[in-house]
Amino acid sequence: MTNLSIKNMLESSENITFGVMSSGYVFQAWQANCIHQLMRNGIIPKLLILDANAQPKKSFWQKTTNYLNRKGLYHLYQRLFFRPQAKETVDLKEQLAAVETIACKTSRKKFSEYFSDDDIKVIKNHNLSFILRFGFNIIRGEILEVARFGVWSFHHDDEQKYRGGPPGFWEIMKNDPVTAVILQRLTSKLDGGIILKKGYFKTITHSYSGQIDNLYFETSSFPLQVCKDILNGQAAYFNAAQSLTRAHVYKAPSNMEMVNFSFKLIFNKLLFHHNEVYHPEDWNIGILSKPVNEVTKNPVPTEITRLPVPPRGHYYADPFGFIQNEKLNLVFENYNYRNRKGIISRVDFAEGNFGKIQPAIAENFHLSYPFILEEEGQLFCIPETAAINQVRLYKLDQETGEFHFHRTLLEGFPAADPTIFNFGGLWWLFATHQRQSNTKLFAFYANRLFEPFVPHNNNPIKVDVRSARPAGTPFFDGKNLIRPAQDCSETYGGRVVLNRILTLNPDKFSEEEVGFLEPEKNSKYRLGLHTLAGVGNFTLIDGKRFKFDKNNFKFMLRKKFGKFID
Repeated sequence: MTNLSIKNMLESSENITFGVMSSGYVFQAWQANCIHQLMRNGIIPKLLILDANAQPKKSFWQKTTNYLNRKGLYHLYQRLFFRPQAKETVDLKEQLAAVETIACKTSRKKFSEYFSDDDIKVIKNHNLSFILRFGFNIIRGEILEVARFGVWSFHHDDEQKYRGGPPGFWEIMKNDPVTAVILQRLTSKLDGGIILKKGYFKTITHSYSGQIDNLYFETSSFPLQVCKDILNGQAAYFNAAQSLTRAHVYKAPSNMEMVNFSFKLIFNKLLFHHNEVYHPEDWNIGILSKPVNEVTKNPVPTEITRLPVPPRGHYYADPFGFIQNEKLNLVFENYNYRNRKGIISRVDFAEGNFGKIQPAIAENFHLSYPFILEEEGQLFCIPETAAINQVRLYKLDQETGEFHFHRTLLEGFPAADPTIFNFGGLWWLFATHQRQSNTKLFAFYANRLFEPFVPHNNNPIKVDVRSARPAGTPFFDGKNLIRPAQDCSETYGGRVVLNRILTLNPDKFSEEEVGFLEPEKNSKYRLGLHTLAGVGNFTLIDGKRFKFDKNNFKFMLRKKFGKFID
């Protein structure tokens, strides 16, 4: 299906309309969220396709034996302890009162369900753009082609690793740091759909309910995003080949597996809280006397000159810089665990020596990631100011060496690590949303730096904990623009991934991984690296370790046990 044919198909109707397969008007909360997002954006529900197949009723004895068989502990856990918000029920009868319905009884052949010719004819007459499958089981036959863009279905796992189910479960069991979610157009081949959207999330190992809420709620916008791609003529992925996978087919866990799973959850939860209390992050900054293109040729940097160890209770991170008076000037986050706030500090570096660290920007809210930009002969800093839901531009005062607030670039968006660059004749602002700061990448653009930035037509442009969050200054490798990004799959700021931008315009974005930069192996700060900034013949990086801090210890104890302490 080419972009031209997609456009022609849309011209055959005034709007994108959709149908929903369900068992009634009661939906799970995440499903209701999908439908609400579509409706709020003018995507019109036109038909409810209701499952009219008789549901077998279990006797008391059957229900009892269900908890006594080899998978009984899993069913008991689901009934007594499993309470994700995503699966709470929402009645949409009032919102969908005007939507036509059709009750369908399917015929069953082996493990598949087939719709009758009469029902197919009725559904066809509604001229639907697509159908969301929130009901029925494995469906096959003509129903898969009855809507112009097919039947769309979620699979809340990486289809290349985990087929079957339960969703998001086996990643915890197998210590897989990443859990994927796909929205696919179903085909006649089981586990062989056409991938429409795919996102990668950090596995929440200490809470299965939290894992499910994260996967289900954070991908409920996928159908809307596909609709936007269709409207913008950017849905060429409908032409893609079917997904091929030989992944193992998983099923509900046995009683022994559930025992192991329960102990694993308890251990992971204790470890999570232990690390928050006793092992906060401790960062420091390094300088390499090489241009960034040279540094990135080697996946592990060497010959690093590090800033002196920060004072107790502080760390230094997110280095950027500029050249002034033939000296390298570093600006960076100076974080204080006592007040849980960062300021932007500055220090010069010349002939292997550092000057005195001085404040560059201080506010009554947290600051970090002081991205440096030169425009019209002036130096500017765009620090992270997500705490006040703004992206702010600060201008350098050449005499004092401080940056002063100049103007607001973006209002009402809590941007994490805002990064600005010029590409394709436009100014682009990339950042992740603070709520999913390691996973969801958003883009905004403007004709000039000092004009208002407007959102990309299909935000978020990337959902991938492995390479979404910005990690420093984009740079050219000779032919291509390389965007450094954080790999947060194993740990926050684990390493820097180098992405080559392939396509970037107001409607479409694509990039591919071309390399990475690991932390220095023999350094004290070998457990993370999340900033890469080129400044002339210098390259700035940071490094992470974990170190006990008494101020963090007190804060976390009060946060976790405050009601008992007070």
